[in-house]
Parts: sequence; C-alpha cells; structure tokens
Amino acid sequence: MNKMKRPVALFVACAFFSLIQISAMPLSADQAPEPAGIAAESEDQAPNFVEEATTAPTAKKKSIVPMILIGVGVAAAAAVLFLVVLKTKYDLRGSWSVTRSDDFWWISNPRTFIFVGESRSSGTMSITSFSDIGTWTADGKTVDFTFTANASQYLWTFTGTFSDKDTISGTVNYHDANYDINGTWTATRTAAAAAAPQPAFASEVKPERADR
Repeated sequence: MNKMKRPVALFVACAFFSLIQISAMPLSADQAPEPAGIAAESEDQAPNFVEEATTAPTAKKKSIVPMILIGVGVAAAAAVLFLVVLKTKYDLRGSWSVTRSDDFWWISNPRTFIFVGESRSSGTMSITSFSDIGTWTADGKTVDFTFTANASQYLWTFTGTFSDKDTISGTVNYHDANYDINGTWTATRTAAAAAAPQPAFASEVKPERADR
C-alpha cells in the first residue's frame, strides 16, 4: 500500500492539472453576423441583410461539465493527501519510555521499549535490560504490541493511540496462569539506546503483595 501511494498521488496531480487546463479552453461560439457596413449585392438581398443585422446573436449556454471535472479532481487530490500525509504521519519505530498506571505493583516504572521494522505498519520489539521480545502492528494512530520471554507462561498485551507523533497512551493486560490484570499506560519517544537483553521482564513478579 505504501509503495503505491506516491504513484497514485502523482497520477491524480497530473489529472487534476489537466482538468484545469481543459476547463480554461474557450467554448465554440455561434457564427457572428455579417458586418453592418457591407453593402448588399442586389436589391433582392437588401431586406434580408437588414433583418440579419438587426437580430441580436443568441448567447450559448456555458457548460457545467468543466466545473464538475474540477470538483472531482479536487476530491481525488484531497483523498490522496489524506493517504500520503495523514496516514503516514505516525511512526512507532524507535525508542519509547513506557510508564504504566496499574496494579503491577512489583514492576518498576518506567521501562524503555525499542520498536524496529521495515515499515510503519509492523515489526518486532524488545525491552531494554530484559530478554522479552514481541511483535507490534500499527494502523494510522492505533498501535498494538505483545511480548513475552522464551519458555515463559505470561503474555503482555498493549493497545494504544497516538495523541501526537511522540506520545502514546492506552490500555495494558498482563496474563499468566495465576493473574489477569488490566491497566493503562503512556509512552513518550526517547533517544535512549537499547542495551543487551537481561532477565525476563516478568522475573520481577512476586506471588502476592506483602501488605495483603
């Protein structure tokens, strides 16, 4: 889809400017009357000439087709602008500082998440200082990613929406054999570099709260 956007945008732009040129071309007019100063060739032609000279030419109604074509061209150009500019504005790839507001009391905040991929639509992710890995997808302003560690029985699921190109917020779910916990999260883009993977992200999980 991304590869087709530029050719489509170029085609629509060329078609749009062509329609403008067509609409600017003059329409054919009725044949003008004979000049009043030309004498009649014979007496028999004189009355007809006077009648033609005194008859006002009928104005030809202007066609609305060019205006319709211009309207279609503007609508097509606006659609391409939406696809090329607005749909590709948000890019999850990079480093993000993720903070949760939830009941995961045993896991400290924030954590640095690293997203990589060959396009804006999908890729893989990791967490600085942890061995957890996962996948992510993006569609416009909406992002989703899940991750776990090898041989682990838990799964983290994050869903969020861009509020601007460097800020995301959404909901998170942690699930394993004993827990199913929901919460919220926010993320801001950062330039932090990824570190070598360390223990699994859920290795900090404790069986239950000490104050319960």
